[in-house]
Amino acid sequence: MLIDSTLREGAQMFGVYFSDAQRRDILSGLIRAGIDEVEIGWAGQDGLEDLLRYGRKEDPSERTRLTVWSPLRLLDLDQLAAMGVRRIQFGVPVSDAHIEHRLGTDRKGLLLRIRSLLRRAAELEMAFVGVGLEDVSRADQDFALQVVQVVEECGGKRVRLSDTVGLLTPLETAELVSWFKDRTKLAVGFHGHDDFGMATANAITALASGAESVDVSVLGIGERAGIAALEEIAGHLNLRQGAGYDLKQCVCLARMVAEAAQVPLARNKALIGEDLFACETGLHLQGLAKDLSLFEPFCPKEIGANRKLGLGGKIGKSAVRQAAHRQGIALPSHGIENLTNRVRLLSQTLARPLFDEEFRTLAMTADYAASNSDSCYAP
Repeated sequence: MLIDSTLREGAQMFGVYFSDAQRRDILSGLIRAGIDEVEIGWAGQDGLEDLLRYGRKEDPSERTRLTVWSPLRLLDLDQLAAMGVRRIQFGVPVSDAHIEHRLGTDRKGLLLRIRSLLRRAAELEMAFVGVGLEDVSRADQDFALQVVQVVEECGGKRVRLSDTVGLLTPLETAELVSWFKDRTKLAVGFHGHDDFGMATANAITALASGAESVDVSVLGIGERAGIAALEEIAGHLNLRQGAGYDLKQCVCLARMVAEAAQVPLARNKALIGEDLFACETGLHLQGLAKDLSLFEPFCPKEIGANRKLGLGGKIGKSAVRQAAHRQGIALPSHGIENLTNRVRLLSQTLARPLFDEEFRTLAMTADYAASNSDSCYAP
């Protein structure tokens, strides 16, 4: 299950300020993409009640569940309940450094505060209460388990293991998730940051290790390097498990968020880069001509992309022969090597692959063409 946090974690990215209209567009896109749950914001955020109302109107069946994040404060809990929030996710620091320096308390005091908050949530008849174990990757696991046990005793539904500064490796993520899964009946989620480029790998590993959910955001935006990217996880789950997320919608969302957050998109960015299905290497072109699946994980149509094949300095005679055939150009056998060399030279000069028109021009003006012009093109 995917929990998208673009409107909470993503909105915390430095310099990102989504307008109300952009927040509504993002929420609508997430609903259309079939995302299981959306963290629509945090306690005290301007416009939160209006966004909650809008989301329920967009998705009256609540196929996509809407959740709000809150710190451990009774006042925030009461205010959220008053505006109609029924699903809440508390953030609970569990490492000693965070407990002492952020909350100004100790382990005993934290456990008392959690009990008090969860009991109040039960009095308010919250439909769902989750607790995120912040900085769990640097916490004493036995104490973190005590927190989990309190959550379970007080009627909580889920604990979220948060690798707050992105320290975990996939193997460590697997061990952490498995350790908690073996010790609680609660649903276990995972929230991993990308400080060392492992958020997507850690999220996939968490799911494979038994986590019921992982947190994602569009493009992976969030604090510092962000978290796991929605489009990457959704694409992987579709391909490997038949999950059924709308990848075209995920790609549209990515481009929308990139513009709103002023995040440039690399042309080779996973799932959304414009050159994902571009190829100019001779060996790969030869393979693609025989079977597209040899060098493509899925059909580009699944994400609304187009295949782009180029001829340049990395091709061989087979690729030239295939390109000529594709364009209806009949080349005599003695002209292939000459044309191949000319393609390589022009490509190196231009520092890019050649367009079809440029290849056709080279084919027509090759050395053999003057005496063999009638055979340059297939009838």
